[in-house]
Amino acid sequence: MNSEKMGRRAFLKKIAALGLTATAGISVMTRASKPPNVLLITVDDLNWDSLGCMGNKLKGISPNTDQLATDGILIEHTHIVTPICGPSRHALLTGYYPQRSGYMGHGKQPPRWWKDQGRTVSEKSIASILSNQGYLTSFVGKHGSDWCKFNGESSTRSSGEGRRTSIRSEQDTGLGRNPAKYYAYARDFLNQAKEQGKPFYLSANTHDPHRYWARHRDETKEWIDIMMGSTSWSTLENGKPYPDPKTQFDPADIPVPASYPNDMRLREDLAKYYDSVNRMDESVGEVLRALNESGMADDTIVMFISDHGLAWDMSKWTLYPSGTKTPLIVRWPGRITPGQVDRTSVLSAVDIAPTILEMCGLPPMEGVDGVSFLDILSGDASRWKRTEAFTCFNYMNNEPEHDELIESYTPDLYKRIDQYRPSRALSSTQYTYIWNGWSDGTTEVPNTMGEELRILMGKYALDQEDKNYPEYEQRVRFMELRETEELYDTVEDPGCLNNLVQDLDYRAVIDGFRERMVTMLQDTHDHELQNFLSFVKA
Repeated sequence: MNSEKMGRRAFLKKIAALGLTATAGISVMTRASKPPNVLLITVDDLNWDSLGCMGNKLKGISPNTDQLATDGILIEHTHIVTPICGPSRHALLTGYYPQRSGYMGHGKQPPRWWKDQGRTVSEKSIASILSNQGYLTSFVGKHGSDWCKFNGESSTRSSGEGRRTSIRSEQDTGLGRNPAKYYAYARDFLNQAKEQGKPFYLSANTHDPHRYWARHRDETKEWIDIMMGSTSWSTLENGKPYPDPKTQFDPADIPVPASYPNDMRLREDLAKYYDSVNRMDESVGEVLRALNESGMADDTIVMFISDHGLAWDMSKWTLYPSGTKTPLIVRWPGRITPGQVDRTSVLSAVDIAPTILEMCGLPPMEGVDGVSFLDILSGDASRWKRTEAFTCFNYMNNEPEHDELIESYTPDLYKRIDQYRPSRALSSTQYTYIWNGWSDGTTEVPNTMGEELRILMGKYALDQEDKNYPEYEQRVRFMELRETEELYDTVEDPGCLNNLVQDLDYRAVIDGFRERMVTMLQDTHDHELQNFLSFVKA
């Protein structure tokens, strides 16, 4: 892959050199004479602003992903549906919001109370539909939905029961952090598709930059043993089952996301995060290298997206843009004009699956929440209707023993199980509106949701370096308790530090968001609807 060290300025210069604009392009898309292949690349815990093409100025942070953006369209205002790994990926792959599919967190999903309400849903997914349409389908790395059925075989791994349909184990992928193993699997799978003469669907999912980040103090053998599910695994020269990143960024050089204080002690940790981002980019490059070498790149749709933001409070587990906003890149040679950057359309991850099906010339997914955005890819964004993305949080973990105890949903469910923290949000290109149905002034988020940052900021509070940031202790307390209702102008306040709910100048904006939230919760049969109505009427 191109190793150009590309920040946003270089990215825009490259677009200009192609004779294109940075806001729109005239598509040359035509209906494919044969079914296109699909390569869906997802990455784990990547903040939206961590890539060069999204404005990150770290030299060499993401050359492969930046090149992919140059070769296709970059849609800046895309949001995942829920900022927790499994449910986020489930929504992406099925087109359903969590309250509609029942997949609302980790652990036992759907919860017993959800099923006991008589809810049912058609268990369809992009992988299963393409499998039924004659595609060779498989995945490598982390996935996230048991609704996806695959039919591909791995030529590099076998078991006593025959060839395995996919490589997904930590051993096979070096804990999702070994670029060479992603290349090897992608190469072998693509060779199978060529040999069988079938179009393919490959879901390639890196575990980077999920914590613990490269060279982090907690990246110990004991932790690796736990994550690998074994104490016996093949090591590289560094003593790990995956290589260290080729970068080792200087903490003084790295950009600090707007949600966090500009504190050198936090920078030291964030530098390790960015190193993991670079290794993620290398894995992306290796998968794309295998595609190029296969000779099928020109016939392949490539999509790139993250499942949510980085693993600190105010990002992952939260509905602020740092938690839900993601880069979305789509490349389809000969069909999508390269070099486009869409800064006005608002997309949701539930739109991905319906769009892929339309691109493949297949019937639409009936009854799902997502909508195809093929018009945007065709250069006609004026026809796109979505102006806000709905996001939500429900469960962190619904353990089986808790699930057995909760026979029915009640408005005080968040008091009965500390892993349930219902929040709902709407995000536009300017505002993010959040309702935290659990925030009552005393209830806190569980330690499983971003405790590491809160501990660090509490530790550094006596010697606060960033004098322009709110008091660390005060900010930590906000992270623990939140506020019932929040509104942020994310253009002026991208870190969401100034809640505008009490500002009378924004009364009409808040009322509008409340009305649209009611409509969204009604349309999606959200179990928190009555709680929100009670709040609005109070």
